[in-house]
Amino acid sequence: MSPFPAPPILATAPDWPYLTLRAALHARDGVRGLHTLTLADAQAWWGCSDRTAKRQLSRLHASGRLVYTPGRGRGNTSRVAFAGALEGELAALTAHLAGVGAAADLARLSRLGFPRAWVLTDAVRGTFGLGVGPAGTDRLRTVVTRPLTSLDPLTVNSAAEAHLLTQVLDPLLVFDPLARTLRPHLAHHWSTPDGGRSWVFHLRKGVQFHHGRTLDAQDVLFTLERMRRGAPWYLGGVLDVREIAPFTMHVTLDRPDLFFPRRLAHEQALILPRDVPFNERRPVGTGAFRWHALDGGFRLEAFDAHFAGRPLIDEVEVFLVPELRGDAPSSLDVSGVPDDPVESWVPENSVHFLIWNAHRPAARSAALRAAVVEMHDIRAFWQESGRAERLLPATSFLPRCSLNRPPRGHSLARAQALLARAAYAGPPLRVWVLDLPGARQEADWLAARAARLGLPMQVVPAPLDALPDAGDDVDLAFMGEIAGWDEHLSFWSALKQPELLFRRLLPADVLRDVDALLDGYRMAPDAAALEALMTCVEARLLGGHHLHLTHHRVKRRAVHPLIRDVHPDAYGRIDFKRLWLGDVRP
Repeated sequence: MSPFPAPPILATAPDWPYLTLRAALHARDGVRGLHTLTLADAQAWWGCSDRTAKRQLSRLHASGRLVYTPGRGRGNTSRVAFAGALEGELAALTAHLAGVGAAADLARLSRLGFPRAWVLTDAVRGTFGLGVGPAGTDRLRTVVTRPLTSLDPLTVNSAAEAHLLTQVLDPLLVFDPLARTLRPHLAHHWSTPDGGRSWVFHLRKGVQFHHGRTLDAQDVLFTLERMRRGAPWYLGGVLDVREIAPFTMHVTLDRPDLFFPRRLAHEQALILPRDVPFNERRPVGTGAFRWHALDGGFRLEAFDAHFAGRPLIDEVEVFLVPELRGDAPSSLDVSGVPDDPVESWVPENSVHFLIWNAHRPAARSAALRAAVVEMHDIRAFWQESGRAERLLPATSFLPRCSLNRPPRGHSLARAQALLARAAYAGPPLRVWVLDLPGARQEADWLAARAARLGLPMQVVPAPLDALPDAGDDVDLAFMGEIAGWDEHLSFWSALKQPELLFRRLLPADVLRDVDALLDGYRMAPDAAALEALMTCVEARLLGGHHLHLTHHRVKRRAVHPLIRDVHPDAYGRIDFKRLWLGDVRP
């Protein structure tokens, strides 16, 4: 007779303690019929007390999920046996969850660390995408395949997080990337009576916050004062902010600044209500979507009272599924409709680079810095590693500029001569890199190439939500920076924001020169003048080899033709406000 009771009937909700235990034991032991287990193991995996761990094991034994044989005596090892094969159990569970549309449970299941092929089935993929939910609700379900970083406008430094914030919060003005001009938003008019030293903003009336109150000048005053305290780098030069009427704001600067309104169109300047404490887990604003927490993610629900018009879609559900990294859908799928996507290769408006930590002794050698640049030939890496993606070498921060500038040449012979001149005799250079397969491959390739020339390097993988700092034991860092809709403002803010690598790692004299050049933004009369300033800043950054631009990421984007009137931008972001699904019925 089998020691197991009859297999339990599939429950409508997953048994998370059971699944957590199976995932942990499979990760430790692989596929086995019998596992050893201590109560300390169970306590750590479940995050509970000794007594609770015993109760859970007894419950799972009584329910027929497993056979638990306690060890004899305190501290002795127990044994756990499972009735069914893990892969088969997961197949049944994922099919059931996909059948009932339990996206939150599927997202949570994927985070337990089971083999991806056992969780990310075709049925599971079909749960995500654009489709019609209960009661005819048009809904997009999608995933974020990494941990979210800051969702505070003061410190947000990622394109994905900034995009999410702009769905929920509104700025005073918005930048039109096609016309390269500002457009009204929460402020319907703005002006400067004295050539840029003071600015007046007139607010729309009747704009509602998600919690029901109407926006007024005090909310803008609160937001700008919050920025002055929390992000002084962004609102430098502001002497006074005051309300001159219930819907009119007056800002006084220490000197003329024609670029100031552009800064108020950025995610750092999104307007918050003065009477709701800011909460990154549930931001409240005037935006087109309300934010609701979900198990394993969050929901953006269309805000009927949005001043610019209700979104066409009803809701967007976003689930955090870090373990699906690399396996996430590359397109928005329409459930129940045969795939016929429209594909294109799009250069992302971003740049990947290698930056020295100027606070480390190795970075003081100009010859060593130049030698590493000679070694890092991105075209050679692409060829030797067999990368399938298209390559756009970077000679500028912006891909449109790199397309018009030929890539520089690289020479291992020059690298060898520079290394001889540097005579570096220190410890291996520590190279920081995000723990992503492609990034690790590039760092390992550079380290192997350097080793062949006699320069030791040690690759240091880091979590996806980490950034190196000046005091870290790191000599070089691989990283990337993404521009927003306003390229010139994105360039300015990337070099000014203290949370990003440039302020952390570049030498003080380089930063002083960069700041002096960026100060010219204040009186730049047009886009051509801003472009010229940006070119000068790039030359200063690259001239001493403290920074080496490598490439721009080129992505293959696919959008199903039944998804109407929207196209992903260079980062794959969709304008949720305009998203809608065409008629899929015959």
